[in-house]
Amino acid sequence: MTDVLLALIALLIPAVALVLEHLGDVRISERHHSHHDTYSIPASFTRALVFSMAFMGVLGVLMGLLCKGEVFSTEYIVVLGFFDGFVLTSFALWLMLCRYKVSTFSDCMVVTPFFGQKVWIAYAEIERLEWSGLRMGTGFRSLDVWIGGSRAARLYGIVDIEQIIMAMDRFDLLPPNP
Repeated sequence: MTDVLLALIALLIPAVALVLEHLGDVRISERHHSHHDTYSIPASFTRALVFSMAFMGVLGVLMGLLCKGEVFSTEYIVVLGFFDGFVLTSFALWLMLCRYKVSTFSDCMVVTPFFGQKVWIAYAEIERLEWSGLRMGTGFRSLDVWIGGSRAARLYGIVDIEQIIMAMDRFDLLPPNP
């Protein structure tokens, strides 16, 4: 019974993610509206994560069957548990990445973090901006937004930081290039 449950997890979680990815909103990286722009994680990245989940789930079930058939000398429960761990971790990561977005308006922005509540930031209240972390696929590092002496939000470099900075129009807050 345990092996069937582990195999179902390996196959159903990626199937759910595939359906949600297909039926979900388009999540265009830059969605230009008349009064705001929304920047989110590129759909190609989240789609690749879903495909890797599906591949690893199917591979896990196949490896588990080979272990159960004694082709390999490993316990099939251990193999299915490993692949289920990968699938569940990837699913949690995928859910968090799909949630993250930054919406810019004329005088403020709204950051929807990976988890937690949305953060509204008025451009006039920003004290400073600081680069942090490593360069992402877009070529930018993450950008910390400081208000009232503490970090209010982090704009991750996987979204289009350049467009967000241009919407803020507060280049005076960026640290000078060394």
